[in-house]
Amino acid sequence: MRFLLLASLLLFSSQAARAQTDWGQSHNLLLTAKISGDWFIISRSNLASRDDFSDYFFGYTGAGLGYRLSPRWSLRAGYRRAWIRPRDDWLDEHRWYAETYFADRLRGFRITNRSRVEFRTFDYRADDVRLRNEITVEAPWTLTSLKLKPYLEEEAFYSTRDGQFEANWLGAGLAWRPADGVKLKLGYRWNHFRVGDAWNDRNVIVTGVNLFF
Repeated sequence: MRFLLLASLLLFSSQAARAQTDWGQSHNLLLTAKISGDWFIISRSNLASRDDFSDYFFGYTGAGLGYRLSPRWSLRAGYRRAWIRPRDDWLDEHRWYAETYFADRLRGFRITNRSRVEFRTFDYRADDVRLRNEITVEAPWTLTSLKLKPYLEEEAFYSTRDGQFEANWLGAGLAWRPADGVKLKLGYRWNHFRVGDAWNDRNVIVTGVNLFF
């Protein structure tokens, strides 16, 4: 596992050096609350910038319902409203989604995998069904007196309408749990995304606030 993390960090460093075209931020808020038995509600919101942090161009918010099948597996489904400004005007996107979520520990490493199907509808382009898969590995090692834990994550995006991958995110950072039910994240993400037939890169500073009730 240490070899895997070292190899991933080397790959991450090479891709980060490659992404020299732009810098941005991605701020995330995740809320999860139990409601009854194995049922829970989940909400996530995001605000993202580009053009060397100067232009906030994307955001979303939404909510979903989840059911815990076992300590490792859960199912979620919900709705997300997104706004994007590719040029001058803000455009709307509606996303209905269903996903599986897996979480377990292997030799102290916390491993999660989320597989999602998004049903996306637009007023300005053809509708699409997108497949997303995210893998996260959080190390058991703690750094400093704050007990920060390093993590690696990767997420791939595939458009069924176009029959092609449209983005890949590779990231790393530190996670901090200052209190029960609170998780804070600070990291870097190499965003490799398709615009038409061309691939572009963006360096993204990622912050996350996760609250569990």
